[in-house]
Amino acid sequence: MADVRKSKHTKSLPEHLYFDARRGNYRIKLVDGRYKDLGKDREEAISITKEYNRIARPKIAASVEKLLRIDEQGTDTCFGFHIHSLLKRILEEERPSEEYKKTLEKDAQRAKQFFINVPACEIGLHHVNNYLAEFHSDVSANVQNRKVAWLKKLFSYAIDESLMMVNPATLKKRKRKEEKKRQRLKLDWYQKIHAVAPLWLQTAMDLSLQTTHARLEISRIRYQIKKPTSKTCGCFWFKTPEISAQGKTYGTLYIHRQKVAHKEASHVAIPIGETLKQIIDRSRDNLVSNFAVHRLPERCNDKLGKDVTHLTQVAPNYISRAFSKLRDEVGCCDHLEFSQRPTFHEIRALAAHLFDTQGIDPQSRMAHTDAKSTKIYTENHIDWVKVPYAEIKFK
Repeated sequence: MADVRKSKHTKSLPEHLYFDARRGNYRIKLVDGRYKDLGKDREEAISITKEYNRIARPKIAASVEKLLRIDEQGTDTCFGFHIHSLLKRILEEERPSEEYKKTLEKDAQRAKQFFINVPACEIGLHHVNNYLAEFHSDVSANVQNRKVAWLKKLFSYAIDESLMMVNPATLKKRKRKEEKKRQRLKLDWYQKIHAVAPLWLQTAMDLSLQTTHARLEISRIRYQIKKPTSKTCGCFWFKTPEISAQGKTYGTLYIHRQKVAHKEASHVAIPIGETLKQIIDRSRDNLVSNFAVHRLPERCNDKLGKDVTHLTQVAPNYISRAFSKLRDEVGCCDHLEFSQRPTFHEIRALAAHLFDTQGIDPQSRMAHTDAKSTKIYTENHIDWVKVPYAEIKFK
């Protein structure tokens, strides 16, 4: 076969890799003179060629890579030394939440340890596999996919700074997600737990069921807000109730869902009807608090948790623990393995199911995009998704 010449557009390809313009794909020349089709993906073809050259043509690969990894001072610089600056850039540009930031910092520490003696130009798919084997060999498919995504992110920033030419993490096949082991919460289990729960936990459960939102948002609902603002959950009350075909509306419950904080649908406006109003009114007791879900802790620590702003506010983790403890005391899920027993978060799925059975689309209410939802705009120009009036009714 005639040699496929490189054009001025393909001079940056590794040695012995060619682009066949007639077929629109890449071909590698093997050491025996034959050509092998590598497909149309440029990055994949480059990565495979570099790996092949490194193994089959070690003298060429070694000499080229030695030149590539010499820095301006004439010394070898390995990838591990760049990770701190790459992480700094990731944090500045992506502004992750505090929790995700801590995860990124831990991942960066592992990567620095692993790549401390590996030149950036030498990193290939086998390094990705070895990294996962060393630090994440026993994790679930979901966790491994997240760790591959981390490497892909890290390498993409390295490519942007000309430290690497290709992203080997893009070649790693994603694992199929495991089926969810945890069982859904049944309505009769919910009712048994609710019957023995203290008032504050009943309030949390009821608010989660009626709004379809999770523990973090529920823990932040304030009795009253003067106007809707970003990152605030609370009730805005009308001076006089509004009458509609569905019933009286006493106000609007504004919820900011943090998990999708950067998406438009994360700001949800839920009409406060009879059921929500009864839940909120019933939650009021002798304890003075701004939060609908409140309690006086047994021990008053000087330092508040990261998710609470007041002594009476119940932390999301405490809501989960209290629910799971009562679930086990009631014994409604004793026939299930511990890992299969539904947690407080499963109230959200139960709510979606109950709304769906009533013929109500729960998507927009859950801060998911829904064509039937209505965008409204507040004075501070925050986009809110106003969901239709809806309540879960028990027979």
